Amino acid sequence: MSKKRGSVVVASKKSLTKRIYEYRWIYLLGIPGMLILFFFSYLPMKGLLMAFQDFNPHLGISGSTWVGFKHFAKLFTDAKFYSMLKNTLTISFLSLLTFPAPIILALLLNEVRAQGYKKVIQTSIYLPHFISWPIVASLAFLLLSKEQGVINKIIESLGGEAHAFLFDKAWTYPIIVIENLWKGVGWGSIVYLAAISGVDQDLYEAARIDGANKLQQMIKITLPCIAPTVVVMLILKMGSIISVDFEQIFLLSNAMNRSQTEVFEIYIYNYGIASGSTQYSYTTAIGMFKSVVNTSLVIFTNWIVNRLGYNGVL
Repeated sequence: MSKKRGSVVVASKKSLTKRIYEYRWIYLLGIPGMLILFFFSYLPMKGLLMAFQDFNPHLGISGSTWVGFKHFAKLFTDAKFYSMLKNTLTISFLSLLTFPAPIILALLLNEVRAQGYKKVIQTSIYLPHFISWPIVASLAFLLLSKEQGVINKIIESLGGEAHAFLFDKAWTYPIIVIENLWKGVGWGSIVYLAAISGVDQDLYEAARIDGANKLQQMIKITLPCIAPTVVVMLILKMGSIISVDFEQIFLLSNAMNRSQTEVFEIYIYNYGIASGSTQYSYTTAIGMFKSVVNTSLVIFTNWIVNRLGYNGVL
């Protein structure tokens, strides 16, 4: 059935019940995921109430004293707050600069025509994603150690002087960026390869007939076609702009580079766990501050994307 409104034909919408029944098996498949999301993501959010209390584990959330924004005021007046914020934002923005790397890698892999060779490359670049951060830190030590590092051995063999890269503050951020690239660029390219595989091949055929070379096909066809995917991934990336990987920073941190590696995650660990302190409410307030900033950045980025004519995630 359809009805006319002026000169426009508007199809009558199915009722919600009919649509749910029509896609009942898809909804059924999604129930386990929704249950996991509810029990492990939404239900624990009641713990955020601790940020507004002087939480006492013996009294629980319902029995602890409410103190309003006391812990947030303490956070913003903490002598280390701006230093932690600067370090976190520096690491995050450096990570954001590597955002195009998986896109470029996916574009290059898409041009590899020998399937056997392509699979070997893909396996090689995906593998680091499954290597834990302690192993990555050990590899970094084997490569960069002043006494026994491979890179320093090469430098010395060429007549140079060994350098303590892991203890040099000037090398802290470059090491973090290189580790992130090595570990994540291959896995991050999977999404873009999937998007590229959905591009209509007739577009490439038409471009070849018009005399377009490979680079022109990438710029004029591939990139515009995968732009919606790039936009979504960028929005999601902005949702972690004030968060860093705790394991990576913790394992890289030492007495010499602590001024560069003291971020919110390390501070929460040292102040709320390692020190034996019971500052549950204060550390919860720090985590909530991060969540609010990250959520705000997602909403703001999504708004900009919508204004530019793309479909965001909200």
